[in-house]
Amino acid sequence: MSNRIELERSYILNEVEEKRIMEKIKQERFKLVSEEVEEDTYFSDEDLYFVKNRICLRTRKINDNYLELTYKPKSTEETEKYGKKEVNIELNVKDHEDIKYIIKQLGYIEYVSFKKHRTTYTKTINGIERNIMLDELKGIGKFIELEVLSEKEDKQKMLSELENFINEFECQNLGRKQMPYRDIAKKYEESLK
Repeated sequence: MSNRIELERSYILNEVEEKRIMEKIKQERFKLVSEEVEEDTYFSDEDLYFVKNRICLRTRKINDNYLELTYKPKSTEETEKYGKKEVNIELNVKDHEDIKYIIKQLGYIEYVSFKKHRTTYTKTINGIERNIMLDELKGIGKFIELEVLSEKEDKQKMLSELENFINEFECQNLGRKQMPYRDIAKKYEESLK
């Protein structure tokens, strides 16, 4: 089980900006960590309280060889600014369908499921992990997520680190991703009906 505080910001990425970002990643010597296909399945209650309050109950299967169950509590004004606790529990990937079955039997519904291609780069500076995730959701578009992670809870320092990170990569001029991937994928799914 992993408990950590994370702060992140996400932006819409176009081809020109993607090339600029890749050059900056190389220049700043970020390390390529992984290239993965993540299959996310989000769950909610029948009244969609989880969706309305940005509560995350999710299974994530990565490259068909790793599975985790993630829970993030209700978002508040403070957590939107400073981040919130995230709990990840590693599970046996062979149990993916059974885990989803159990969650549904507990009364939750499968809200949306989608796959995304994610390339992750990382660098640790002053004890704070900086991650850059380049994401592509087929049919939807490309995004960049800048994230700072720490086991410590110095939230103000982390917020300052995130702002510096954003400025260094000049992402403040990109369009902000206004919704979580869960909601973007659901909106896209509904547009296909």
